[in-house]
Amino acid sequence: MRLITTAALIFYWFISVVIFRHFSEVRDASRWFLHAKAYKARVMALPLSANGEFRHVEWEGWGFAGAGDTVVYLVADPSDSLMTPAETHLIGKFGGIPCPVYRIHHLESHWYTVAFYTDTDWGHCE
Repeated sequence: MRLITTAALIFYWFISVVIFRHFSEVRDASRWFLHAKAYKARVMALPLSANGEFRHVEWEGWGFAGAGDTVVYLVADPSDSLMTPAETHLIGKFGGIPCPVYRIHHLESHWYTVAFYTDTDWGHCE
């Protein structure tokens, strides 16, 4: 019985460490798994941009007074041009996005989350 209890504690500890170290990825994957259909419908209902920007909606945001707000967008990229920056963890400015970004995360084919720098949003680049 002691062996089973010890193994269970080690297993739970290991899972907790993995989730803690990769919290953002785990949260995004879970959220996408549960709500992808609704998010896709919201994004695809938007009109195409005349200036070539990707369709997008706000995925999440955080911040507080005096420190500024950080916004993450869900982006539909029909050509998967964001795949390389997502895989190689590149930062900077990319086609279809008006502002420099510090993180791109690939959810599935043609779908990405794009994190903007603090106090920057889709319509207001510094």
